[in-house]
Amino acid sequence: MGAEFNAFTDKENCCIYADFIDTHLGNCMELLFDILMNPSFRTEHIRTEKKVIFEEIKMVAENPSDNIMNYFYESVLDGHPLSLPILGTKNSLKEIKKSEILKYFKEEFDIRTAVISAAGNIRHRDLIDEIKKYTDGVVSKKQTGNFLVKKPIPSGSVRNIHSNKTSSVHMCFGGLGCSRSSKDKYPLSLFTNLLGGSISSRLFQKIREEEGLAYSIFSSNVQYNDTGIIIIYSASSHKSTEKILRLIRDEITDIRSHGVKDIELERSRENLKGNIVLGVEDISSRMFRLGKGLLFDKKVLTIDEILKKIDKIKQNDLNSIADRYFEPDKMSLVTLGKLNKGGL
Repeated sequence: MGAEFNAFTDKENCCIYADFIDTHLGNCMELLFDILMNPSFRTEHIRTEKKVIFEEIKMVAENPSDNIMNYFYESVLDGHPLSLPILGTKNSLKEIKKSEILKYFKEEFDIRTAVISAAGNIRHRDLIDEIKKYTDGVVSKKQTGNFLVKKPIPSGSVRNIHSNKTSSVHMCFGGLGCSRSSKDKYPLSLFTNLLGGSISSRLFQKIREEEGLAYSIFSSNVQYNDTGIIIIYSASSHKSTEKILRLIRDEITDIRSHGVKDIELERSRENLKGNIVLGVEDISSRMFRLGKGLLFDKKVLTIDEILKKIDKIKQNDLNSIADRYFEPDKMSLVTLGKLNKGGL
């Protein structure tokens, strides 16, 4: 059929999806529901999949830009389920038994609590008709306990330096952010865009364009049901790491002392709005956005509603974000590479 059929696991959800030509809706829905409701879980398939995931774990370990994110989550969210790597570890993977997989599937993968999202050339009525073919007789069920809020215990300022064989040093500087339901969700996203989310941001201009210290430098934030994470990331030679950290702290201190400028607020606002609008041009991205909104927030905001929320953000809102979330001495630092503790 020329379709893409795949699945992935994120920090808080699993997704099984298909991208296909609209004429194959019936066949793809049949496959999707067969996998969701009647999986075989053959022993030989589990054994093979474990090998694949072993290789994936090795691949992440050898990619410092991915691996440092695991170290950062582990440091900042110590003891919270979000601190654990999605892939697990070689030991945890080795210990998983078929009986545990079957038990987990029975208890957690309940079709009655699943969200089904679609985007593209499809009528809602046609989608509903296809779903009913495979779910007739299935009684709807209210979600129970899947997303009980578990607030992380603030770990304070953490300093962790991890060594590896790469000649570069990868650095994450940040801490706890806000949850998906927080009123700070959009102001914080706008602030991280202003700080390091685009080529016109403060950190990109200062550290890459003016000083030439790093090829990769950015800031971002991710929201979850329980909490969020703020990350400022750089990759550079070990000689530049200390200066980059100092420049990051200087920019944060400058904003906290003097506030955000009008021109950079408007520039970042338009950049963030542009990213959101362009993001929904991709059909798959639109499907994931709709599904996540229903799964976690029980509603989906329209693009216009989101843009209006961003338009309402003022300078004072961003200055408050800087005061609440960006206190340099309370932010955590994690590095990966050849760097001595005395080097920072």
